[in-house]
Amino acid sequence: MAAGLVGTVLVSLHQGDVWWSGHVTSRVLMKSLLTPMIPFCVTMLGAFLNSGPAVRAEELRPGWAAVRRSVLIALCVGSTIILLNHGDILLAGAITSRVGVKMLVTPCVPFCVSFYGAYAAYRQALAEQQHAAGMV
Repeated sequence: MAAGLVGTVLVSLHQGDVWWSGHVTSRVLMKSLLTPMIPFCVTMLGAFLNSGPAVRAEELRPGWAAVRRSVLIALCVGSTIILLNHGDILLAGAITSRVGVKMLVTPCVPFCVSFYGAYAAYRQALAEQQHAAGMV
């Protein structure tokens, strides 16, 4: 559900002006359909990287290590999204302030999704630990 919500935010951020203007091409449609897959993959990657072979849920609690991994994921995935969505504009050198803002906001999305993945892994481990202890 979070991936769908974040995917919608990304589509609105990058292709929203095209959708509102009604100039939707097959390229914009394909990008709009594939974009929600990015947050889903980032969530899974964040949960995988931020969870380890921990015995206790407290060891999975998101901290600075999770923030560092989320920043790394945000830089890698954000750069990829920027290149996919704005590569032609970057190569042409026609960056406007509107595109600049979009490019600055883009890495925030994978960071939030990755950190949420770490938090979700922690909450899942905590629930399993409490269930095993009979606390639920």
